[in-house]
Amino acid sequence: MKVLVIHTTYKYRGGEDTVVSEEIKLLQQAGIQVELLEFNNDKNALLKLIQLPFNIQSYYTTKQKLATFKPDVVHIHNLHFGGSPAVIYAIKRSKIPFVTTLHNFRLLCPSGILFNNGKLFLDSLHQNFPWKAVQLGVYKKSKLITFWLGLSMYIHNKLGTWKNCNKYIVLSEHARQLFLHSKLNLSENQLVVKPNFSSVPSLQEQVREDYFLYVGRLSEEKGIMLLLSVFSSCPYKIIIAGDGPLKDEVIKYDSNYPNIEFVGSLQKTEVFKFLQQCTALVFPSVWFEGMPLIIIEAFACGTPVVSSKIGAMETMITPGYNGLHFEVNNETDFKNKLSDWMNLSIEEKNLYRINTLKAFDANYISSKNLEQLLQVYNEVTG
Repeated sequence: MKVLVIHTTYKYRGGEDTVVSEEIKLLQQAGIQVELLEFNNDKNALLKLIQLPFNIQSYYTTKQKLATFKPDVVHIHNLHFGGSPAVIYAIKRSKIPFVTTLHNFRLLCPSGILFNNGKLFLDSLHQNFPWKAVQLGVYKKSKLITFWLGLSMYIHNKLGTWKNCNKYIVLSEHARQLFLHSKLNLSENQLVVKPNFSSVPSLQEQVREDYFLYVGRLSEEKGIMLLLSVFSSCPYKIIIAGDGPLKDEVIKYDSNYPNIEFVGSLQKTEVFKFLQQCTALVFPSVWFEGMPLIIIEAFACGTPVVSSKIGAMETMITPGYNGLHFEVNNETDFKNKLSDWMNLSIEEKNLYRINTLKAFDANYISSKNLEQLLQVYNEVTG
């Protein structure tokens, strides 16, 4: 089988970019021929934004790649906005089946994450055209760009562009229900749940320490300001790793509070080392995450997670088993759960750690993910 993967990279490399590279590696290790067609928004970003409804260059680039590589199936991850829906029409013209992984909610709302101004934003789910989103400027606080994004999505929804996809892969049942009951009018047969996975590197045993760990994008929807507020007013140590628009805020707190330490962006081997050393991972996100890769990696390291109770985290984390939940954006409850964790005995914490490994083996190992992915490909290729 030959698989062409298509992806537009992000300015700040995150979980989605990692998932793409890991899936490619997984398929190649299984003896499958895979090539990557990669778009980006680094150069001529304004021109690419203008061409968002149909990027003619992306169309011909995709057509050429399909003609030379001749894949059996195409797997799209992200088309925003350097790829554009033109990629879909190039694939359709070539009469090749394709699947799309929906890592976020961009097809439902210009925000992409159903989040705006510090809280969930669900108005676009119930509007034929996202006028409320435009009014609020939910994308980069720009009414003009939000309108352009909304118009592009609206046009392609009316044209039936999204219905051309043979299968959509969603990362959780929560996401599946959102898309199934959306204005996209997708069929149940088009939506299949396949979680992310993690390849476990060779791990050297580490000594557990009493600090909490955060790894991820430093942005509002990830709950970074909540995290900084909580740890600046409690005695527990937190190590923060990552990059993003709120990096300067994190650095400021690092300078003012000795229990808050910022270590910048880390290589994957360093992330796993910190995960093995920390007492628990904290995940304070305030939006409907797709399937956080860092939580899966924490489970692979036997590390429990203290997380907000929202979206995929509601099912990934079972309180009292492999982690703890706190109410979304609730500083008091967040502090209480940190205290609850620190007050557990060593024996109780070790039981949690055993359970995280069980959760990883049951749901997120690479062999199971490969089986699920190939099943999707086989279904669309017949």
